[in-house]
Amino acid sequence: MIQFFKFPSAFDMRDVSPFVLKLETYMRLAGVTYNTNEMADPRKAPKGKLPFIKDGVDAIADSEFCIKYLKDKYGDPLGKDLSAEQHAFGHAMCVMFENRTILVLVYSRWVMPEHFPHIVDAFFGAIPKFIRGFVTKKIRKTQIDFLDAQGIGRHTQDEIFALGVSDVKAFEGALGDKDYLFGDNPSEYDATAYGFLANLITKPFITPVSDYIENSKPLMAYLERIEMKAFG
Repeated sequence: MIQFFKFPSAFDMRDVSPFVLKLETYMRLAGVTYNTNEMADPRKAPKGKLPFIKDGVDAIADSEFCIKYLKDKYGDPLGKDLSAEQHAFGHAMCVMFENRTILVLVYSRWVMPEHFPHIVDAFFGAIPKFIRGFVTKKIRKTQIDFLDAQGIGRHTQDEIFALGVSDVKAFEGALGDKDYLFGDNPSEYDATAYGFLANLITKPFITPVSDYIENSKPLMAYLERIEMKAFG
């Protein structure tokens, strides 16, 4: 049986990583049987990141490589009826979420001064108080430096969230009035979208992006539909 490694739950979320939630949603939708293992310190994971899976002696890190492994070994029930064009479009949507929207999410949690204390309480509460401030400030600075080097961190807060809203609007437009991105049945690309959209509306991290999603009837219905399909 597949062993699935994830972060401990926080903020009433299945997982606070969109990549972890993406993989778990995929496995649920694809009917993959797995055991869940929580890991608080991703430095102990392969490649130093979560999620990862183990299948016997094989250990696979990174949600994209995990899904590829599962499809190659156990079949691709979610993608077998999609056209090459649909796969290409779905891939482009995932790249948007995983390479730009993620930066907006990181900014909202790690950079915004009103939000960062929630991160400290949730993930660093076990660290002794006399060193907690030093550790968390160092980690936060690493995130700030990363966003600055990438480029998005040089924008104003309003500009950063405008980029996030434009990503969400792009997906909303692609979804249209369909149940899922490509019609009546979910695909692996819906698992990615769910992982990100659900994380973007996580409380208490209220932003213009979360406001947009929560005021979108199609997107909120979409999230509820996948939640029921995968976890209901």
